[in-house]
Amino acid sequence: MLVVDDEYDFRVIVAHVLEHGGYDTVLAGDGAEGLHLFEDRRPDLVVLDGNLPDMDGIEVCRRLRAMEAGKKVPILMCTVRSALERVSAGLDAGATDYVLKPFETEELLSRVGAALKAAGK
Repeated sequence: MLVVDDEYDFRVIVAHVLEHGGYDTVLAGDGAEGLHLFEDRRPDLVVLDGNLPDMDGIEVCRRLRAMEAGKKVPILMCTVRSALERVSAGLDAGATDYVLKPFETEELLSRVGAALKAAGK
C-alpha cells in the first residue's frame, strides 16, 4: 500500500491502521514522491490525500491512471469533510473510492478490502 499525504501524523496513522490490518505500507509526503514510489514499488493500492503541496491529489490520480501499471490499481482519495467537492473531482479523475478525514479504523480497512476485492487482488 502506498500512502500519499503531506501531513506526517496522518501518514503514520494510516500506515499503522493498514499494517495492523496485515498490509505492508510505504509513505510519501507529496505527489512527486508518491509517483516515484508508485513506479518503484508497484503497490496494490494507493491512499491519496486530495490536497498536496506540490500538486493536488487529483493531478496525482490522473498521472497514476496514465501509467500502464496504474490503470487498475485501486486509489482511495482521502479528504476532509469541508472539501467534499474534491471527492467528485477525484472520482472523475479515476479514483476508486474515498475516505473522509477523520476516519474510523474499521471504515478505512473495509474500503481498502472492498477496493482490493473489486480489483481482483
